[in-house]
Amino acid sequence: MMFGMTGAGKSAIGNLMAGCEAFASGDDTASVTNLDSVMRFESADDSFVILDTIGLGDTEIDQDKVVASIRDVALSAVNGVDAMCFVMRNARITDDAIARLIYVTEFLWGTDCLLNLYVIVTFASRYLASREDANQWIERQVELNWRFKHIYDLVGQNPYRFIFIDNPSIDSGEPNVEERQAASKRALMTAFAKHPRDVIPPFTHSVMQKAKQLVAEQQAEVEKAAAKVQEVVQSKPKKRRKSSKSRPVRSSRSQSHESSGADPVKAALEEKKRAQDNLDQALIKVKKNAEFQREVAKEAELATLRFGQAYQNQVEEAGVGPAGSPTASTSTNPGGSGNPVQACKRMFFSLVNKMGGKKVPNPKAAAQPKDTQQPVQRTQKRRITADEIQSALDNAIYQLKMGVRGQAPMALFKQLDAKQNGMVTPMEFAKFVHRTVQGMSKAQVGGLWRLADRNCDGKLDFQEFCDLLAFRP
Repeated sequence: MMFGMTGAGKSAIGNLMAGCEAFASGDDTASVTNLDSVMRFESADDSFVILDTIGLGDTEIDQDKVVASIRDVALSAVNGVDAMCFVMRNARITDDAIARLIYVTEFLWGTDCLLNLYVIVTFASRYLASREDANQWIERQVELNWRFKHIYDLVGQNPYRFIFIDNPSIDSGEPNVEERQAASKRALMTAFAKHPRDVIPPFTHSVMQKAKQLVAEQQAEVEKAAAKVQEVVQSKPKKRRKSSKSRPVRSSRSQSHESSGADPVKAALEEKKRAQDNLDQALIKVKKNAEFQREVAKEAELATLRFGQAYQNQVEEAGVGPAGSPTASTSTNPGGSGNPVQACKRMFFSLVNKMGGKKVPNPKAAAQPKDTQQPVQRTQKRRITADEIQSALDNAIYQLKMGVRGQAPMALFKQLDAKQNGMVTPMEFAKFVHRTVQGMSKAQVGGLWRLADRNCDGKLDFQEFCDLLAFRP
């Protein structure tokens, strides 16, 4: 799923991966589903799905667009999202861009999505060509720019979760366009192919889970039909090479039976298409479902309230009011503001102004019972901070160290390396962690993998394994 500011190159990335102008004309393209705020492309072989959250890319964002985005992402990805991709240009990072990233990752979707987060940097031909130059550029940006450092921290301070591409338009007149596009596509596909799905589950949200619950029957039919296709394809006899020796003439009955060998595959594919059509129709009904709409609106409101709780007091202490008010401040720094509070102020007021005048509750105020006819509000899910995430990972590493205390590093590594090829796969690593430490959550296992696989190549070598557990190889 791609998100980021309009003009960062999301549509061009989608077209590059799709191999066609899928995101160029919205409803005019048959392979794209346009759900008001999300555009969806599914490859013909079902190997990948691309979502472009166009609603979150507008410069002016408001609560209505947030509601639409939550709704349409949930309807487009009921099984979750493997890769959350923040797309940014190789240029100065604006306040709007960093505020959008903070809001989406920390409040709208929540910090659970950070394990699945990647950063795609567009218009970066030099850094696509040289990973060494790319890593040096990242180091410089972290030192010079607080906005970039914030992004770097969100991806676990791992430079290899930055994907650099150079994707010029075919009609741009620039040299070697086809070669540069091919290199960009290769960089994207390689990164996504190495994404450790066995240890980092797809990111899912309560609204996605609600949508999945409402279409569970149709979803099960699609999965059943897809399994049937695989079964039929695998059971289809392979064609044998023709022999030069003479063979007896076969009866017309046997020839007819053999020529119909492709029919089961065709029938299975048609059944799968019918199941998918039924699922699509069910999702359209869900979009209009009153209960689902209430769920979406409530989640969007809670996200904005949490955003307000984190920034309103800081904004007021800084003497910043709504745009155009006497207390509003405007930075004269051409690079924008100097901290997240200033960067988020414009977006904060834009969101709150569309909430019907609702005030953001003061988290310090004591809760007092009220005699009201309004329905009881759901208990807000507490926002997990970066420090709490790091503390949980530190605790997980400590437990893992205690679990393998006294064992020789190489002997332990060889036990994990089932194929004896000098590499540990995500699945082998996950089994090792669960076997060593009881009760370890999926998020903790995924976080440990992210810490260990520093070059994001989808496997652990002996040095990475030793680094995680502070062994001396």
